[in-house]
Amino acid sequence: MKVSEIKTALARIDSDAGRRLSRLCSLFLDRYGDGPGSLLRAPARIDVLGEHIDYVSYLPTASLTFGSREHDVLMLYKDSGEPRVRSASTSRNYEPSSFNILEDQVPEFGQNVTDEWLAFLSHHGTPTPHWQNYIRGAVTFARAKFGERVTTGFDFALDSTVPAGGGASSSSALVVLGGAAIREVNKISFTPAELARDSALAEWYIGTRGGSMDHTTICLAQRAHAVVINYRTGQTRQVYLPDEPFQWLTFFSKPADKGREVMIQYNERAAVSRLLIPAITGSLDRLDKAEDLLTSLPATISINTLRSDYPATFSELKRSFPALVNDTSRWPLQLRSRALHHLAEVRRVTIATEILDSIQTESAPESRLNAMARLGKLIDESHASLRDLYNVSTSEVEELVDIVRSHPHVLGARLMGGGFGGNVLALTTSEHSASLIQHVQKHYYDPQQRDGVREGSIMISTPGDGLGHVVLLDLLPRVSQDIWPVIVAAGKGTRASGSGIEVPKPVALIDREPSIVHVLKNLRRGLGQTRPPVIIVSPQTEAAVRQALKNEDVTFVIQPEALGTGDAVLQAHELMRDFNGLTLVVWSTQPVIQAKTFERTAKLANVHQAFDMIVPTTFRQHPYAPIKRNELGEVRSASETHLESAEREDFGETNIGMFLLKNQSMFEVLLDLRSRYWNESNRNYDRKKNELGFPNELINSFAKRKNGVFACAIADWREAQGIKELPDLLTCERFISELR
Repeated sequence: MKVSEIKTALARIDSDAGRRLSRLCSLFLDRYGDGPGSLLRAPARIDVLGEHIDYVSYLPTASLTFGSREHDVLMLYKDSGEPRVRSASTSRNYEPSSFNILEDQVPEFGQNVTDEWLAFLSHHGTPTPHWQNYIRGAVTFARAKFGERVTTGFDFALDSTVPAGGGASSSSALVVLGGAAIREVNKISFTPAELARDSALAEWYIGTRGGSMDHTTICLAQRAHAVVINYRTGQTRQVYLPDEPFQWLTFFSKPADKGREVMIQYNERAAVSRLLIPAITGSLDRLDKAEDLLTSLPATISINTLRSDYPATFSELKRSFPALVNDTSRWPLQLRSRALHHLAEVRRVTIATEILDSIQTESAPESRLNAMARLGKLIDESHASLRDLYNVSTSEVEELVDIVRSHPHVLGARLMGGGFGGNVLALTTSEHSASLIQHVQKHYYDPQQRDGVREGSIMISTPGDGLGHVVLLDLLPRVSQDIWPVIVAAGKGTRASGSGIEVPKPVALIDREPSIVHVLKNLRRGLGQTRPPVIIVSPQTEAAVRQALKNEDVTFVIQPEALGTGDAVLQAHELMRDFNGLTLVVWSTQPVIQAKTFERTAKLANVHQAFDMIVPTTFRQHPYAPIKRNELGEVRSASETHLESAEREDFGETNIGMFLLKNQSMFEVLLDLRSRYWNESNRNYDRKKNELGFPNELINSFAKRKNGVFACAIADWREAQGIKELPDLLTCERFISELR
């Protein structure tokens, strides 16, 4: 899509997000002209617990983080057509610049990427501070990794709602965005986890030697979840983190100085953690045995002791942290206090993860509040450790923490990020966030003649998604619509049982939960409050489905005979005949459909209100239910390769097993089809397989109208995966994991 076309589309979005993007497009067009553009979003990183342990090498450490739904860095970019990167920002603090991507002579990585990268950086030296260095580091690393595959650069414009130097990883977001852009314009595929690992090393280009927490969070964050990052194994997992009614507020004190002084302070702690303590203790696999050993560490170590007693470590220190070795005024370096912070922080992350694992989406409000209050106490303990053992707090930060904690409804507060300034993180509830902001404004910002809200120093965050392309539809606000979901869980399941599935398909376990439960949860997350879903069951599925949904607010309707999906939906007519809203029909065997796809479909219906039927689609190989369009792009027909024996195409557009229709129009067509094709003597339909199908019967009927069907490829190709045979269960689990 051309940038000018994006800007035109944004004119229809009357929201702060739409206006923000419109300004970004204007900047891009002014500097680079028009052309096909891509828009990437990287969220602010909110670190709940696990501060300053992502670079620890001698303990099995972990962090608990999430990506902010509300605050991010946006990059609008296009292929520059030459080996040059040109940069611009909507912020006046960052002047436009450019660099030739072939300027640095870089190695081609072999087996030991870290050592080869460090050797290059040691020879290259620390660049003069400049904001484009974060992009340059990402590009330079990509050149070293991919060699001659990187031939072209990109033009980009940035807009950020993350304060620079505020401990929310605005700098790491630049590295991730730059790494993604240089790969995409050079058509190099990558996974989010791979990009996170590469970006962590790429950021060393600017002179720091940090870990991977920020980059992993930015790449792998997921809505309403925290990311548990295990640094020993390199593995991550998602843990539920309630986004309602809780909110995370960050209050900005002053920028953390990224100059030489603070860089050496930061590298001192990284060197102690990565090299010096491991040289003395070795690798510690068990926390219960680590405490005695770490408590008995010497309080400090001198440079002479390191040189004489640990010569190999001293040589590595000179190679990785030359400025620290040369700055003799900093010696001796703290050991014991740093180690005790690491140990206690690891334990806090473990306890916090256990607390969050105990919370379920259906937990009672008081149970959630009690659990989050326990989490808040761990956050308070973390701050004390960062202040007293790690010495990364400042007087300004301490003043701000005290003011935040003096509010009666704060559950916990601490310094967040690298320290030496930056943000204070506070956990509260949405009910009390406004009064907390007023309290901090009055007692902290007012005495400094600052307006915290206006200057962007106060952020409210809830857990959101990680790195991804911005879909314009997602910028539309969620509109309150009268939607009545219908989940079809009927049928005999003959094909499935023949393949080895021993239970009805709707209750087949996907990642330890019945398929229909996945569908119901994602539906509710995507649509919010709706009418209680109607569950269509058959005599063969009724008992199992009722058991799976025994605690859910749903209504059951029985389809007596297996006469097709259209006939199944028709069984709800008596219940829904007077309903004038929208009916959402979804198969209970489509557990991969994401919450955001339900949400996007509802937004499409609001934008295209004239249409009777909204069909979210995707493009994939061998589409199961291919959709045909005319030369104008209008939907003209649909078929189903299994039931209708249609020839299966190599590639094409297909529905994903979920549809949104005007209720009255839907039943009008279904009743008409029944009147035309029902054979009373045979008690079935005069159609193929003697069944009335859905959705293709309706698509083919609505397609004859002017505004009948609006189909739009807003889904990921994996969301079309349903359960038909036994191997599909593992495929669904894998796709759900990948999409997370």
